[in-house]
Amino acid sequence: MLQKKILSLSIALAVGAVANYGYAQSESAGVVEEVLVRGVKSSVAGAIAVKQEAQQIVDSIVSEDIGKLPDNSVAAALQRVTGVQITRLNGEASGVMVRGLPNVVTTLNGRNIFTTTGRGISMADIPADLLQRVDVKKSSTADDLEGGIAGLVDVRLRRPFDFDEGLTVAGAVRGEYSDRAEKTDPAGSLTVNNTWNTGAGEFGAMFSLSYQDRRFMDQVNFNTAPGAEIINHPLSVANPAGTAESLIPGVIGSYYRYGDRNRTSGNLALQWRPNDSAEYYFEGFMVDYDQDSEMNFWVPLPSWGGFDGYVTEYKPGTNVVKSFVRDNAPGTISSNQAFANASKTSQFAIGGKWDLSSTVRLSSDLAYTKSEANSRGFILDLVFFAPRVAYDFSKNNSGVSDVTITNADGSPFDLSNPDHYLLNQFFDQRSQQEGDEVSWNADATFELADTGITSLDIGARTSWRTAFNQEADTGGRPNISGRDVRMTEFPGMESMTPNNFLEGVASLNTKQWLTPSRDYIYANRVDIRQTMGYGPEDPSFIPARFFDNDEDSYAVYAKANYALELAGMPLDGQFGVRVLRLDSSLSGINIIDGSIEEPITISSSDNKVLPSLSARLGLRDDLFLRFAYGETISRPGFADLNPATAYFQPTPTMPDNGTGTGGNPSLKAIESSSFDVSLEWYFSDVSSLTGTLFYRDIDGYIQFYAAEEMRDGVPYRVTRPQNTGSGSLEGVELAYTHFFDFLPGIWSGFGVQLNGTYIDGEALSPTGVMQPLQNVSDKSYNAVLLYEYNKLSARLAYNWRSEYYGSFNEGGAQPGKSLVVKDSDSLDLSVSYDINDNLTLSFDATNLTDSVYGDYFGGHSSADAYLYPRDTYARDKTYAVGVRFRY
Repeated sequence: MLQKKILSLSIALAVGAVANYGYAQSESAGVVEEVLVRGVKSSVAGAIAVKQEAQQIVDSIVSEDIGKLPDNSVAAALQRVTGVQITRLNGEASGVMVRGLPNVVTTLNGRNIFTTTGRGISMADIPADLLQRVDVKKSSTADDLEGGIAGLVDVRLRRPFDFDEGLTVAGAVRGEYSDRAEKTDPAGSLTVNNTWNTGAGEFGAMFSLSYQDRRFMDQVNFNTAPGAEIINHPLSVANPAGTAESLIPGVIGSYYRYGDRNRTSGNLALQWRPNDSAEYYFEGFMVDYDQDSEMNFWVPLPSWGGFDGYVTEYKPGTNVVKSFVRDNAPGTISSNQAFANASKTSQFAIGGKWDLSSTVRLSSDLAYTKSEANSRGFILDLVFFAPRVAYDFSKNNSGVSDVTITNADGSPFDLSNPDHYLLNQFFDQRSQQEGDEVSWNADATFELADTGITSLDIGARTSWRTAFNQEADTGGRPNISGRDVRMTEFPGMESMTPNNFLEGVASLNTKQWLTPSRDYIYANRVDIRQTMGYGPEDPSFIPARFFDNDEDSYAVYAKANYALELAGMPLDGQFGVRVLRLDSSLSGINIIDGSIEEPITISSSDNKVLPSLSARLGLRDDLFLRFAYGETISRPGFADLNPATAYFQPTPTMPDNGTGTGGNPSLKAIESSSFDVSLEWYFSDVSSLTGTLFYRDIDGYIQFYAAEEMRDGVPYRVTRPQNTGSGSLEGVELAYTHFFDFLPGIWSGFGVQLNGTYIDGEALSPTGVMQPLQNVSDKSYNAVLLYEYNKLSARLAYNWRSEYYGSFNEGGAQPGKSLVVKDSDSLDLSVSYDINDNLTLSFDATNLTDSVYGDYFGGHSSADAYLYPRDTYARDKTYAVGVRFRY
């Protein structure tokens, strides 16, 4: 069926192209040359021009030359855009939020793009080397792809006709050094473009390739949420708070997280312009991602077998334990968590645009997107029993936990001796995800007479999307062989971690420990399984985690563009509506009492009508007042829609009801109504001052919630995602950009970009309580110093975001039961020097402030940050040297 749909759409597109080619040949041929202007100022001018002329609230990044954007990925580049906040993982920028919300639609050249079963693509997967432009659309119009209550991020790649006529060869090579990993890695890009004028019209072909290799290291220390315990050991010091219970973490630890990641990305574009009235194109994009990583855990367990020890120090005036000692050989875990992840995402598209007359324009696009991913994980936990362990839950009041491990006589315990270590348990994991989509859209513009309505845009889009997932996870498998299995039975398994843990952050007693070797346990996991009493086979996929979903989407829109006068001032904008229909078929497998499999398929349909309008009033030639209103949606994730549920019958310890977990095929899209008002002053081509007030009313937040459900007369307490909450979000954005080109000489090269965002929002929790939005900093800002004079260009960029709630309702007895992430910052530097018109030297540095991520349990207070620390996370500082060329 899918192949028939593709064929029919291809025929329709081809017929339209041939019909128009005959019409177009009668027109006079002509070529419009587009010249790519280089320079930081031209980049700024391009971004300002996009914002000024847009029909909506938008901020852009324009790459003024091939490979010149200093960031590695789109995610890293977006962190300096007004109202955008990012998260970091595995040594790189990863998640992107717009105005505090993660529900962002991602498009590539205007087309939907995604990773496997997700609703969007990871912005870290698109290299900055390939960019022409990125638009962050914060308000919607009827012709925008639906699906993001936070906004839409459209990534534009280059096409052949963006270049000068003739052959262009450009690229870059660089080496990047990461200080904690102590590694230097290569990266490079190459773009080849050519255009030809022939008797059949103008042809263009472009190919771009980007390769990035990165060995990274993160260093993380943690405390778990403190629990309330009664500690009556005779050696314990008195509890200053006078309470019977003391608050103490049950688990602390540290880990090195390092890996080797490489991405290979390619972009192919062909264009044909037979005359001034027609143009055809083919585009192909691919990104291939591979990452081998490991986490070397070190997990002291003060709770091993119960808190049978004594307190040596409390935090002043509280019942919160700072230091604790055990003299009865508690267990300590050393672990290697080895992972291998690979994914491949590709998109191919053909299309064209035609001027059917002087007043009618038509365009059409047919695209196919495919994404697949596989992952493997093998975790091996070792345990040793040292005679004495002293736990410090906040070394030197830093929030970083530490231990001192000794023998009974007080001498140091040898952590490097493999004979001390027993194999304790292992975890076996694997997963497979696939997703694909065929999409087709057609759009038409009708220029109208001068009646106030200048033009009418209409269009239609249809897509057929699939999402497939299966996972295997054994959980912890303890040693059931009936004997102790020692590390020494596996020669070559032992490996020592590096010895630079959290250097420059905290001075610790334990910075290095012995763990299993990643390569060894991966190569010998069959032997490890069998030695610990299990079969040799890989873990079986879990039926309850399987889903196979089909989603057909249909949309039509109409948008009227207007231009008129109001009180002698020009007023322009648009108003329109987008009408949607979504048909879904969701397949999964129910699990009854842990073993009985029950296949289930649920079908559903949903319709939406999404109006939008915007207006721009020219108060002066350089001063504009803008208003935008729009209604948008975000569809639930495919995993949340999984119709399968795993049911577990009542047990002797829970006789009144059973339990269960599952997805929810009845989930509705999250809905949002947004209002934006902005005042924009463009006082030169490279200078602007703007301010925006925004408000969003959001309904149908998706959160996990436990509720009672009846099955065969038996009540079950089932946890599944629900549309349980509503909320609102409001805030203000301010942005200032200016080049001081009125200054004399070298001083005329200086410029600044300053922007800040304030957000206030809340949502209804599943328990009916209004609470702050998760992962939303209420304040963030960027301060960027720019310089461009003659052959020298430089950028010094500082980024800061305030504290935010990372999660709610954490376990433990600490006040607030929430996780708060501390404010964070980053300082990046980029410098380039043009040797001549063809060669440029570059130097880039990131994280010059040695930013350290930290979080804690409780509420927004310095007291809680001191009393209940959780994570301390240090990441690499990087330095890169490279050369760019263009011929």
